[in-house]
Amino acid sequence: MKNIFIIANKEKPKAVEFAKKISGWLKKQKTRKQSGEKIAVVLGGDGMMIKSARELAPKNISLFGVNLGKLGFLAETDLKNVFTSVKKIIEGVYKIEERSMLKIEILRNKKIINNFIALNDAVIKNGRTARVINLNLNINNKQVTEITADGLIISTPTGSTAYSLAAAGPIVHPKTQNIIITPIAPHTLSQRPVIIPDNFIIDVRVNSNHNDVILSIDGQIDSVLSVGDIVKIQKYKTPVKLITIGKNDYFEVLRKKLNWGNR
Repeated sequence: MKNIFIIANKEKPKAVEFAKKISGWLKKQKTRKQSGEKIAVVLGGDGMMIKSARELAPKNISLFGVNLGKLGFLAETDLKNVFTSVKKIIEGVYKIEERSMLKIEILRNKKIINNFIALNDAVIKNGRTARVINLNLNINNKQVTEITADGLIISTPTGSTAYSLAAAGPIVHPKTQNIIITPIAPHTLSQRPVIIPDNFIIDVRVNSNHNDVILSIDGQIDSVLSVGDIVKIQKYKTPVKLITIGKNDYFEVLRKKLNWGNR
């Protein structure tokens, strides 16, 4: 099965152990026809899926998530059903769901000094101190507003159920073509989350000069920002492809993971 490979969270012994079992099992499997689709079976939690998305989406490798974490928002199955699920993938009984990603660039003195891609979000926020920061928000080269807050979250629809949701942002269905802008604890009550089309380009200028402003990518990669830096954010050219084998009811996932309807 040269087109299916395993990615395991090395910090989780259960994931490493199970990766060996699946790898051995895959070698014994046969398929009627060899698909050109490259598939990574990801053993871990949402964090592992997000990391894998950043690394593999540019290589056009599809992801199949097996949840070993707590929430498992991005996982399609769990350890109990992993062999049955992978068998369906081998037989070609699956669908591809595309999720949009973000392209992020840091510009300093009009030069790009760093760039990233994100599945969930790009967050500009205060660092070790609790001081507020001041940002200028521009969309399509037009000034929108000046923001004084703990920070600003720019997220994909997939990321709308992550940090953005915790900051009172809206839940946005992942099949919509949007970008969500959510202030973190703004000092002006009128500044609320905004949803814009994903073909818009966002520029955020750092006005604060207290040297404690960071850019966080998916909550996993941090980069220190300086006064005058501009963070440019737009839709990434390549979506991440997620393998689904069930009915893929997004609202059922919300009910289970967010305990909707529980009293």
